[in-house]
Amino acid sequence: MIREMTKKLFNDEAGVSPIVATLVLIVVAIAGAAAVGMIMGTFSSNVSDNANTGDTKSAASSEIIVAGSTTVQPVSEILAKAYMKKNPGVKITVQGGGSGAGIASAATGIVDIGAASKYLTNDDKAKYPELNEHVIGGSAVVVIGKNLPATTVTKQELQMMYNATGNQTVTIGGQAVSGLAVWQRTEASGTEETFAEFLGFGKNVDKAEDDGNTQQRNAIGNDGVLKAIKESTGPAIGFVDYGFAKEAGSAITILQVDIDAAGTGYNPVAVTDSNVKTAIKARLAGTEQTTAASTTYPVELCRPLNYLTNGEPSSLVNNFVQFAMSPGSIEYFHQAGYYGISELL
Repeated sequence: MIREMTKKLFNDEAGVSPIVATLVLIVVAIAGAAAVGMIMGTFSSNVSDNANTGDTKSAASSEIIVAGSTTVQPVSEILAKAYMKKNPGVKITVQGGGSGAGIASAATGIVDIGAASKYLTNDDKAKYPELNEHVIGGSAVVVIGKNLPATTVTKQELQMMYNATGNQTVTIGGQAVSGLAVWQRTEASGTEETFAEFLGFGKNVDKAEDDGNTQQRNAIGNDGVLKAIKESTGPAIGFVDYGFAKEAGSAITILQVDIDAAGTGYNPVAVTDSNVKTAIKARLAGTEQTTAASTTYPVELCRPLNYLTNGEPSSLVNNFVQFAMSPGSIEYFHQAGYYGISELL
């Protein structure tokens, strides 16, 4: 029942916008299946005049709904378009909502595939034991900025920015900066979780209040953070997925990250495709090491791109997942600034 209503919401553009559909997914992650059922029911009654239940049921066997991580969303959209072109009888709808929404939505059967830019945690696995992970690719979180005094930032400096209290002197590359807009995420996000764990903050960066030198700002998703920094007229810093930063070109600066100001961690290196790809491979293989001699991007900022299914996927869903994991799909990952799993093994 909930699944049929979800299809109505996603497929009836005249009744409900993609923004509303995404908001519904976010509610899934927070409130759980029961609360979402009531919300879905309300929206469903509003669009019932435009679609009938019989049509929805008959279409279900040839439709796939993918929702969740805004990091995975761009490549999912490209993959869906390519797959539908090769399989004209299949319709694939892709939505965002964040990794948390993707995990919960897949676990409750509201979507066919949940997207997450992170591995499932032990807590996730305990809460949703039926979820299966399908690693389709990999990417990295990068620090971006605009109007900054330096192009290298240390881990300690990032920790201070995202945990600013009082009237501290904030520095970037050892140079003081005042009035810095520090952008962070508002929703449950694999991007934020990866970045927060790198800084030693747990799953989320601290939502610190403004102080004399920093202005804490929130944005929704990679797009929101990137847009905010691109449009900034003063000094600004934030974190997004590598693919988003690459697409922005010279409108922003991708900062080199020195994991240890004392020089005992990663040497700051240029954020290039080669360095990022090497680091992602190490992360997925579980061979990451923090050494002063490292010439790769910090592996702690790398993560998988996952598709999640509630148990074993149907043949239709499995065919799409296998398509995403195939060598032939590498080009689609590159279009989004990511790497396909078959080139990372």
